[in-house]
Amino acid sequence: MKILLVNPPSGELTVGLKHLAKVEPLGLEIIGAAVPEHEVELLDMEIDTDLEGALRRFNPDVVGASAQVVQTYTAQRVFKTVRSFNPSILTVLGGHHATLCPQEFNSPYIDVIVLGEGVPAFREIIARWNESRELNFEDIQGLALPRPEGMHFTELRPFPANLDHMPRPNRALTARYRSHYFYLFENSVASIQTSLGCTFPCNFCSCQHFTQRRFIARSPELIIEDLKTIQEDFIMFCDDHSFIDVKRMERMHDLIVQAGIKKRYFAYTRTDCVVKNPEIFAKWAKIGLVLVMTGLEAIDDSRIHEVNKKSSIEINEQAIKILADNGIAMSAGFLVMPDYTEEDFRRIDAYVSKRPNIVLTELTPLTPLPGTGFHQEAQDRVITHHREVYDLAHFVLPTTGLPQPGMYRLMQKYYFRIALRAAWRLKLFRPRAVFRRHMPFLVSGVLRNGFLIRRMHKHTAVPAPEEI
Repeated sequence: MKILLVNPPSGELTVGLKHLAKVEPLGLEIIGAAVPEHEVELLDMEIDTDLEGALRRFNPDVVGASAQVVQTYTAQRVFKTVRSFNPSILTVLGGHHATLCPQEFNSPYIDVIVLGEGVPAFREIIARWNESRELNFEDIQGLALPRPEGMHFTELRPFPANLDHMPRPNRALTARYRSHYFYLFENSVASIQTSLGCTFPCNFCSCQHFTQRRFIARSPELIIEDLKTIQEDFIMFCDDHSFIDVKRMERMHDLIVQAGIKKRYFAYTRTDCVVKNPEIFAKWAKIGLVLVMTGLEAIDDSRIHEVNKKSSIEINEQAIKILADNGIAMSAGFLVMPDYTEEDFRRIDAYVSKRPNIVLTELTPLTPLPGTGFHQEAQDRVITHHREVYDLAHFVLPTTGLPQPGMYRLMQKYYFRIALRAAWRLKLFRPRAVFRRHMPFLVSGVLRNGFLIRRMHKHTAVPAPEEI
């Protein structure tokens, strides 16, 4: 049986990282590896948008896709195109946003929605379709089945105790795209998943809702076997919080040393984790941990407490020093609250200027992401339901400190400073950086983001499509 997996493009209104990075669709590579007895192809529409050509050439029996929030409409358009090409093709949707908000995909073009971690359910769906070619999936756990009268949900599938049942990603599925993948200043990039979920209660974060505040890990031994197969130099840990289980990360460190693996790593963590476990970050620095992304969120405690972060300025300061002492650079995220004025932007900029190991800075408008508790609290205040602007770059709540055009002008002004600071601190002016093959795409992405920011207040006035 032929299975085409599709990574839909981000929406046209989406701004931000979309223009600064192209990374492999790791979830689809894992799903593709889960059905090795079938012929699988992967179309990454962030790079190749010729869906109709792929359908004609491959003529699949099943088309699967994954949807993050900014892919809500593009994923549905993928399936509409599939239906037009051949109505008998089985269409299967999964992914983060499809799990948290399946009702947004109650479409006649979608046959099955897989909720949560999808490997077991997808295997069962494919086996059933291969046997009977009938839409008879009501007894398979963990599904949402679109219906004209409303979504039908099957019995919940229990969360797995670990991720050891997941196959190693089939990166051969993206072989023709891999030279196009980059992340900011890195152009030899691969992704790996070592865990899923986070146990902390930050009310603005959707990852805790995906696993209901569970942390589900993959064994270090299996992770090392995957690392051994990766050709790229820079490895992105696509976890919600890699370092929650310190003993696990110690074991992974030891196995990497034993295997003689030489890579450079990027991971997400919390500052309180760094402060409680400085020794593990010192160890990982010696084997290649070069960049950590963490949410500092604010530069005063009252703002941090507003979002239930369970951290503090003192903890942030200690973490910055620990990482700096170990030569680990930081990508620091700051929330931009609706009542911010230029003084708040100026204070954040001054704070970052005095801390040299913060090489990257993200200014993230406070966003009530669909499926979170914060979204339920704020849904009467949101100014748009258009999912393409839920990209953590647009203001989807009313701004009270300044009118939206003024807020975006400040975002543009301070992102210009951030870009110059990053170029200086990362020494991107050196020839070996300037002449990397992806650098023209990165520079054009930075310029495009800068151009779009001044116009982003118009995006939130665009109505969400009533139908695809």
